Amino acid sequence: MSKKPVVIGGAGAAMIALALNISTPEITEFEGQKNKAYRDVIGVLTVCNGHTGPDIVVDKVYTDEECSRLTRKDAKEAADGVLSVSPHLVWHPMQLAAAISFTYNVGIGTYKKSTVAKLFNSGDFVGACNFLTRYKYARGKVYPGLVRRRQREKEVCLSTLTPEGVKNVHTS
Repeated sequence: MSKKPVVIGGAGAAMIALALNISTPEITEFEGQKNKAYRDVIGVLTVCNGHTGPDIVVDKVYTDEECSRLTRKDAKEAADGVLSVSPHLVWHPMQLAAAISFTYNVGIGTYKKSTVAKLFNSGDFVGACNFLTRYKYARGKVYPGLVRRRQREKEVCLSTLTPEGVKNVHTS
């Protein structure tokens, strides 16, 4: 059974832009910028603000502009991935921003399988936001940087919610 594509008009596009404007500074703060390729804590070849992939040139020194361009492209891909799994987040920019930052860090495959996505999709936004903090491990070890990042994502995510969550959430 295939899902129908989600058509997002001007207001939805504005919400996505808002979420990207909120999440991108968070991403750059937590990822940090290294203009030359390195191996991250789990051994993945990385450059700039956490960019990974086969397009990395190992001995190249990337300019700040190249890093900024890669970060924007990767954040947009994370947003597209989140919205392919949880399309209703388009109407919830703070929760979308947190999910974008989370997905930028863990990858869309992890987001798709995550309890965070399941909770968002069931309408339990408070539960999804709180669950973000459980993703603090890399190779079985807790990393203080991941603890800080997930706490910040949780704060952003909860910032517009009441203790009961979101009223009348549309998940389809």
